[in-house]
Amino acid sequence: MQLSNNFSLKEMTASQTAARMGINNNPSEDHMNNLKALCENVLQKVRDHYGKVVTVSSGYRSPELCVKIGSSVNSQHAKGEAADFEIYGVSNAELCKWIAENIEFDQMILEFHNVDEPNSGWIHCSYRADGENRKQILRAYRDEMGKTKYTDYNPQWKEDQAALRADPEKIKDHYMLYRAS
Repeated sequence: MQLSNNFSLKEMTASQTAARMGINNNPSEDHMNNLKALCENVLQKVRDHYGKVVTVSSGYRSPELCVKIGSSVNSQHAKGEAADFEIYGVSNAELCKWIAENIEFDQMILEFHNVDEPNSGWIHCSYRADGENRKQILRAYRDEMGKTKYTDYNPQWKEDQAALRADPEKIKDHYMLYRAS
C-alpha cells in the first residue's frame, strides 16, 4: 500500500526486531491515516525537494515493539506520527534546517549529529494530522555518562566548530548565549 508517491506502508512498518521476535507491527486504521499524513506532509516533501532517496530507519512501532526496544508506548512512533530518517550525502544539520524553514511539523530532533561527520546521526520528525503541530526543534546528544540528553536547537545558529569538538556541554552554553543576543 502506498502512503504517498515514494513511501509505502511496508517501509514505514519495517522492523528487524519485530521480524526477529515475531512481533506484530501492523498499524490500526487510525495509525495508517497518521502515517499517510506524515508521509504526505513531511517525508514526500523532503524527497521532492532533494530528489534523493529518503531512508527511513524507523517509522511505526506497535506498543509491543516499543516495549521490546525500550521506547515509550506513548511515543509518536506508536501513533504513526513519527519517523527517523536521513538522506545519504546530505548533512543532517542541513536537512534539519531545510525542514524547519519549509515544512509544517510537530517535533523535529537532530539526533546524535556530530559536526565533524555531516552524515552522522539522523532526523526524527513527527507530524500531527489534527493540525496541532508545535514546530518544536530539539537536539539529542549523549552526556559524559552516556545518557541521552535533549536541548532546544535552532538550525539558524552558526555553530562554533571548536566548541562542539571540545565539549558537548559547550554546545548548550554557546546556544544559550546565541538565544540571549
